[in-house]
This record gives sequence, C-alpha cells and structure tokens, in this order.
Amino acid sequence: MSPNTKRPFTDEQTLKELQFFEVLNYLKTFAVSESAQNKISKIQPSNSFKNLRIDLLRTKERLDILQRRMAFPALSYEELINEIMFLGKDDGVLTLEGFIRIYSASALINSYLDFFDHNPRFTELIKLFESCYLTLDINASIEKIIDVRQTKNIKDDATPALAKIRHDIRQIRQKINRNFDRELRRLLKEGFLAETHESFVANRRVLSVQSTYKRRVPGSILGTSKTGSLTFIEPKVNEPLSYELDCLLDDERSEMYRILKGLTHTIRHYLPLIEAYQNTLVSFDIINAKARMAANMEAILPSLQNTHTLDLKNAFHPLLRSHNDSLQKKTIPQQLRLNEACRMLVISGPNAGGKSLTLKTFGLLQSMLQAGMLIPVHPDSTACFFDQLYSDIGDNQSIENELSTYSYRLKRMKYFLQIFDAKSILLLDEFGSGSDPELGAALAEVFFNRLAEKNGFAILTTHYSSIKNRATEMEGAMNGAMRFDVSSLAPLYELELGLPGSSFTFEVAQKMGIDKQSITEAKKRLGADAKALNGLLGTLQQDKRYLQKMTDEYRNAQERMQEELEELKAQKEAYNQKAKQLRIQNDEQTKWITLGQRFEKYLERFNPNPKKRLENDGLFDDIRSFFIKSKTKPKNHSKKAAKGPKETNKKPLVIIQIGQKVRISGSKQTGIVDSIHKNTANVLVNSMKISVPIDKITIL
Repeated sequence: MSPNTKRPFTDEQTLKELQFFEVLNYLKTFAVSESAQNKISKIQPSNSFKNLRIDLLRTKERLDILQRRMAFPALSYEELINEIMFLGKDDGVLTLEGFIRIYSASALINSYLDFFDHNPRFTELIKLFESCYLTLDINASIEKIIDVRQTKNIKDDATPALAKIRHDIRQIRQKINRNFDRELRRLLKEGFLAETHESFVANRRVLSVQSTYKRRVPGSILGTSKTGSLTFIEPKVNEPLSYELDCLLDDERSEMYRILKGLTHTIRHYLPLIEAYQNTLVSFDIINAKARMAANMEAILPSLQNTHTLDLKNAFHPLLRSHNDSLQKKTIPQQLRLNEACRMLVISGPNAGGKSLTLKTFGLLQSMLQAGMLIPVHPDSTACFFDQLYSDIGDNQSIENELSTYSYRLKRMKYFLQIFDAKSILLLDEFGSGSDPELGAALAEVFFNRLAEKNGFAILTTHYSSIKNRATEMEGAMNGAMRFDVSSLAPLYELELGLPGSSFTFEVAQKMGIDKQSITEAKKRLGADAKALNGLLGTLQQDKRYLQKMTDEYRNAQERMQEELEELKAQKEAYNQKAKQLRIQNDEQTKWITLGQRFEKYLERFNPNPKKRLENDGLFDDIRSFFIKSKTKPKNHSKKAAKGPKETNKKPLVIIQIGQKVRISGSKQTGIVDSIHKNTANVLVNSMKISVPIDKITIL
C-alpha cells in the first residue's frame, strides 16, 4: 500500500460482527427504485470525512422536512435507464410508456426545484439537485402529442393522418357492431346460441354458438371452448370489415411509430438533463431512505467534533430496540464517553451482563455514522470520525484455515498492532481470553500496553484483574462496569464509568440454579485475595449505585425546590397585584362613603318649607364650595416642583375687592371686605374683623 493511500475504514469481518449488513437490508426497505436498493447494498463506512458530512447534513435536512410535515413532493418515480439508452442511439425510438416515465420524472424534478426555491435554507439538498434545472419544454413537447393524464395514449389530433385513420377505425367498428347485433338477435330467436351469447377472440367480437349448430351459422370459426361444447364464430357479414379494420390498425401503428420517432428526436436534445434526472432521483432516493429509517429509529445527527471527542448519551442498538419493541420489551440505552484524555475504556462485569452488547452498540452506531446514516442517541450527544474501526467480538473460529478461537484472535491482534494508530479505534471482546487464564492474562497485559503506546482508542471487555488494575493505574485509560443487582441476581445492562466491575461469578451461578453446596465449595477454593477483591468490587458497585441514587434524588429535590420557589414568587407577585387592586377599590369605596355621609348632612340641613328658602342659601353655598374644591387639582408637593418656580393651579373663581358686601358661607352673617391677604379676606361683621378664606365668602 502506497504511503499516501488511505486504509479502508474497516473490513468485512468487523461489519458482520457489528450486524452492519442487517442495517443495510433494513435501509433497503425504505428505497423506491431498484438502482437505489442496489447502491444501498454496496454502502460501506467511509473515512472520507468531507463527503460524510455532506451525506449526513442532507439526511438531516430531509428528516427535518419529514418531521415538520412540510408540503414536500412525494418520491414516486420509475427509472429512466432504458430511455437513456435509446436516446443515446441515433436510430433509437422511445416507447409510449418511456415518454410517460420521462414526463413524470421531469414533473417531479420541477416540483422539487420549486420547493427548494421557496425554502432556500435546505442548502445541501439544493446542491444535490444542482445538475438539474427547471424547464417546461420537455413536458410541453410530450403533452402536445400524448394524453398523459387520461388515456396515456397518443392524441387523435397529433397528426392529420392519425386523425383520419382513427376516424375510419371508429366507422368500421360501428358497422361491425351493427351487423353483429343484427346476427345476434336472429340466432337468439333460432336458439343456436349458448347462454353467454357472445365472446371475444383475438380482439374480435364472436358469437358463442352451440357446437351442434355451428354448420348452420355462416362465418369464420375462430376457436372453441375447452369442453368443445361451444364454437366461437365471427359472422360472415363482418369478415371483410374485420379485414379492413386490421389494415387500419396496422396503418395506425405505423403512424404512431412515425410520431414517436419524431418526438424522440425532439427529446433527444435533453439527454444530458434526463441523465441528470435519473442520477439525482436515485441519489435522493438513498437520502430519503436514510431519513425515513432515521425517523423510524428516532435517530438524529449528533454534534460532530473535529477532534476525537465522543460522548454518546442514551445510545440504543437500533436492531435490538426494534426487536424488543416487537415484543413490547424495554431496551436499556447506553452511555459512552471517550476523548483525547481518556482513550481506552476497559469494561468488566458479569457474563450475560451486556458487555458485548455495549461494544456492538458503539461499533454499529459509529459504522452507521460513517456510512452517512443518523444514529439513535440523545440530541445532546457528541460524535466524531475515526480513520479505522476494527473489532474482534464473539467466537470466530476459522475452519478453512484450521484455526482455533485463540489462534484466530492472535492472528487478528497481530494485524491490529500493525495498523493501529492515534486515529483508529479497536473493539475487543473478552480481551486475552481463549488460553490458560494466567498466561493469557500476562499476554493480554502486554498487548494492552502496546496499544496504549500507540496512543489510539480502544474499548475492550475483560474478566482479568490485571487488565482492570492496569486501566486504573494508566493515564488515558478508564474502567467501566456493567451494573448488576445483587438482591435480584439480575444484570441491569447499564454501563457505569469510573469503576471496575465484579464478574459476580457465584451470583450468576446461583441464579442459573447451581446448588449452594457447590458454590460454597468453590468459594473455599478461591484465594483470599481474589475473594476479597471480588467482594470489594461488588461492594463498590453497590455503594456507587447508592451514591448515584442519592445524588439523583438530591438533584431532583433541588429541581423541585427551584420550581416551587418560582411558583411562590409568581404567587407573591399575583398577591401583590391583587392587594394593590383591593387598596384602590377600598380607597374608592371610602371616598364614596365619605361623599354619601356629607350629602346626608346636607339633606338634614335642607329646609323644604318654601317660606324659609332663604335659610337654604348657606347650604347651597357649602355644596357649591364643595364641588369647586373637589374639581380643583391638588398642589404638587414633590421636591422637584419645590425647586422650580411656584405655580398655583387653584384660581379664584370670583374676584373679590375691598369694600364689597359679602356673606360668610355656612352662616347668615354678612359684612364688608376690609382687606385681602393672598387667599384670606378680613371681613367687618358688626364692627368685628373676621379672617375668612376667600372660597368661604359670597359676594352679595
């Protein structure tokens, strides 16, 4: 391999182990055309990142259109492979059906171009259609000749010659039908016909004659029934007409061929565009299939990073979830995190606890992503691209090469060490197993160190304590454990990061029905250190689950308290507003009560006796003064108003001068104005000087 040649992303063995081909088969069910299905079968994950991003963005845009339920033209088309082939030959003539297929494809492409013209934000899908352009000429030429909506046939008026031929055909058929109906009525009276009376043979209308009477009916015998009881005869009177009809039909075929040949010559000028129709529709068919599958899988496009940063949240194995959904069974999502600081993840835990499934979930999702497919993860997830991804999952014996599982894995590991680099990721199941446990563990630890030295990424599962310990000590490596419920002796199929896991060997054995005596005897044979370590790992996992549970409860409590605090603040604001409204209402009510009390006093003072009207003059003066005061605006006592020039809004309604005779409001006393000071007047009443506000006196 040349130094500049990029290695393939993966190999067929890895894709088989990850069930990638099963996903492709599922994807094919969403494609419309055979060409799209064939291309889907050949899809391989790629490390051509530029093209990958384009495919992913196009699929995301198509998914957005689906989820928004936009008025998008439905993808329904027939391929144009034969039409393109005939148009490429100078003497090629398209069939009637071929023109209708071209018409439909052109109309569909035009509708897509119109949609994108009104929705320019779908930039990547627009680029997919950039080899096509909007034109009505193709369909206008076809519509002129062919009735594409109803009869799907060449129009009668396509040429004058065809119009005359079809007119003559109709005339001949009318004559044939008249003659036939006349013969039918005659033979019915004679009782020569069967119950069905008539039939069609070779597109000709024939009489169904009982075979015993066939020599008594003149005409041409065109066939018999299976039993021979019926003979199908064309009336003799129609024989020359049928011959003439056959000649006209042949003339019609010749004229139609000549018309289609001329139309083919017209459409041939658009051959490059029609080729673009075919290629674009097939490419869009694949994108559409990916988007429809994504909608079915609840898949999205995670945030793509240029660095090797991976944080998959609520990641589902799509095939497993589909299977579980059919059984109405819950599927547990996985959480997985790798980055430049933590490149190697060692997963441990009980058998049948989900370790291999976790490897397959990540490997399949990464392969799907690098094949341009969206993946079923949480929208907050982060993903990246790798140059290579290889796996060793399951029992892979090579019968052809007479290799055992361990030999096969050693050969596979040798290849991995050759290609592994900082841009690669390996998925290794039961790392180092298949040989003597002690010797296998030692060799596995050496392989682990070699992989770490190459600074690449790896996710591996193991039961070896030495590998777990090495992951704890090594910078850039991390342990992970598959959760196990000791109380119910059941795996939880959830990955916890940060701690190594116990194999729960005895617990699983107990669940599988192994008797307690055998388990107790096995525990006695276990070394003290191994027993203590296994117990410690189990305890740590339980403690971590307890702490995680408490943390979740505390976080939930905080969230609930914050929500309640916001509700209380909202209630307080509502109460303050209500209190303010109540104060305003109370002030209004108090005002009206005071006003009512004042008028009640006015009514008590009112004397209804006409002879004592003069006694009411003081009352009327008080009422008038009250209304004047109530309509006068109060003075502005703000500090800013005090600093500015003094302005008086209250103006005397009447100008009072010294020497005028006045009456003091609220009494019968009269006097003479002696002097005026601002809003107060000194009034002489019976030689007594009284200071009275100006608004309390009335000029007489």
